[in-house]
Amino acid sequence: MYAIIDLETTGGQPTQDRITEIAIYIHDGEKIVDEYATLLNPGRSIPPFITQLTGITNDMVSDAPKFHEVPARWWK
Repeated sequence: MYAIIDLETTGGQPTQDRITEIAIYIHDGEKIVDEYATLLNPGRSIPPFITQLTGITNDMVSDAPKFHEVPARWWK
């Protein structure tokens, strides 16, 4: 079993940028057996360049959960 994780962020500076989307796929070596994906509210504005790159807008994440609100079962 292994996990494939995809993140989108507000930029490339880990000390100031935040995650805007997370997708997790659990693979058993043959197929995906579980998955989770959600937009996340980064608590800061998404720069125009990042919106152009990812397609994720401030409006899209305004009501999304914050990172710490993602279901705990994904972090075990």
